[in-house]
Amino acid sequence: MPQRLSFMMVLRILIVDDSPLIRTLTRNCLQSIAGWSVCGEAGNGKEAIEKAERMHPDLIVLDLSMPVMNGLQAAQALHKIMPSVPLIMFTSFITQNLEQEALAAGIGRVVGKESTDNLIGAVRSLAVKQAA
Repeated sequence: MPQRLSFMMVLRILIVDDSPLIRTLTRNCLQSIAGWSVCGEAGNGKEAIEKAERMHPDLIVLDLSMPVMNGLQAAQALHKIMPSVPLIMFTSFITQNLEQEALAAGIGRVVGKESTDNLIGAVRSLAVKQAA
């Protein structure tokens, strides 16, 4: 009888936030979920684009307010470069206008930083859509 191979796909996530503390907390939160791995971190949108091109993440979590290039600008560029990679904006500044701009920039979900449970739910939701 042939032996069956089983394996778990790992979801590779890139975290983009100008705060090292927020990146660490986000990484710890996301890596606590079986099958999720943070493949890299960036401190601004320009660095995010460079790292995404090198690391080929499965999903990217972006802050809005960052130096050099903000999350919306980075999302527009990332969506053009890798349109199949889901983008989540993880921010403290949610408004209806921001959500509309985020959607237009290619972001799949806008999530408030007040709850990591919301972030986990958004990642799960977008990862399932991507796998389908």
